[in-house]
Amino acid sequence: MAYPFVDKAQILEMLLARDVHRGITSLQHLPKPECLAHNMEGARIVAECIKKGQEVLVVGDYDADGICASAVMIHFFRLLGYANMRLIIPHRFDDGYGVSGALLEKYANNAAVVVSVDNGITAVCAAKWCKEAGIPLIITDHHTPTDEIPNADVIIDPYLPECTFPQKAICGAVVAWYFCAALKQELGAKVDMSAFLEYLAIASIGDIMPLVGINRLLVKRGIERLGQIQTPLAQLLRLKYRHINAQTLGFYFVPLLNAAGRMASADKALALLVCENLTQANAIYDELLELNQMRKATQSKILQSAHKHLIEREHIVVSYAQGWHEGVLGIVASALANEYGKSAFVFNETEGVLKGSGRSYGGVNLIASITSLSEHLLGFGGHSGAVGLSLEVGRLEHFIESLQTHLVIEEAGADEVLGILDSGEIDEELMRIIERFEPFGAENPTPIFICNGLSIESIKPLGNEGKHFEYILYDKNNQTRLVGVEFFATCKREVGQCGNVHFELLRDEFKNRLKLKIIDFV
Repeated sequence: MAYPFVDKAQILEMLLARDVHRGITSLQHLPKPECLAHNMEGARIVAECIKKGQEVLVVGDYDADGICASAVMIHFFRLLGYANMRLIIPHRFDDGYGVSGALLEKYANNAAVVVSVDNGITAVCAAKWCKEAGIPLIITDHHTPTDEIPNADVIIDPYLPECTFPQKAICGAVVAWYFCAALKQELGAKVDMSAFLEYLAIASIGDIMPLVGINRLLVKRGIERLGQIQTPLAQLLRLKYRHINAQTLGFYFVPLLNAAGRMASADKALALLVCENLTQANAIYDELLELNQMRKATQSKILQSAHKHLIEREHIVVSYAQGWHEGVLGIVASALANEYGKSAFVFNETEGVLKGSGRSYGGVNLIASITSLSEHLLGFGGHSGAVGLSLEVGRLEHFIESLQTHLVIEEAGADEVLGILDSGEIDEELMRIIERFEPFGAENPTPIFICNGLSIESIKPLGNEGKHFEYILYDKNNQTRLVGVEFFATCKREVGQCGNVHFELLRDEFKNRLKLKIIDFV
């Protein structure tokens, strides 16, 4: 693709055109709790139970968003001073996903009301169980509803047809936060709702929400809080990571939270988010690091095996086998999607049933694509970028062929590459322009630039693995020297090598200088 030459003024204009604020520049601009359909109705039911001193049972989810949504609920009830609240995160392997009849049979004996967070929109059986038990069920979720809606007392989900909430793509933790705001209103409680912003930031980044409008503001404010407050979580993150931003949280911290639910129990990650002691937080963090190492090893083994069982079609790839660890199938699907440039599905087979995950590629809306094929499936749920699903092995071939012709492809978002940049434009002023539009993420990608004709003057290895390198790059046209860093280099570079460098601009705060994070060198 041919890219234009750009200068600072044009870069500013292009970034402004993304309209990342969407009219939301302060917390006061956020929609009110009543803007989320059925929110106040659900809050009234829970408020009545609280006034009577009855048990409130909350059912969370085992991914980073669900864990953060659970942390929001725990912290809110702590601030309320209400102890008769019980929170359960289903165990991925013992309980399965989300609120279910079997789970409620185990835990809802004393509950006066059940509230789901970041799950429930497909919980038809759980809703039936609650009706038979005479216990109100309030579902708070952000996943796309399917054709069969649970018969719950209240469903709060921005994707419901009747919901006019101005931004549909918000994470489960944000929906839970809005529910708590409505509950605060019903109870007339004095709770500072900004006390949860760090959870909302982590969840929005972890669930790859578009970082525009509401999400952008919540993530920005949450990251600011992590840099200022003295909670054990914030202190820990400042100790572990030199600079806390969306990239740090997304690449380093969120995987630790997810590792708990993938490899063991999400309760461990939840304990880290809500713990009140820095020593304890450090100990849990170390345990999560170990679980994440286990996750990486398991993922690598299954990815190698997945290549041997690959079914490739024009628009999708599929792989399945017996004995694969279900906790990492989504990550393997993501790796295959990126490798093959196609949406990918990865399943574990048990007794003739395939259960697994799908990950989108190239603007494919997966939940919209598979909803019309529900007759082939035993169950499914998710959103545009990621789905969970199950089906009989005998149905797989028909599902694959049908999906080929039912893929829903949405318009691509903002282009990451803004253009070709003269090396003389790379300075503090450009860095400040870029930083104005942080945090970067989905629908507001980190800007990538191209510098042509840079040569490598020197090479310095970084770390002990031989995968990361720092280069001094020279532009002979204007005699400019730049520092470049390449992580996970795909090939060995040589002094004197000359090419066009695709890069993100980074601020190295430790050495007080700018660096080019090299994406490609061609």
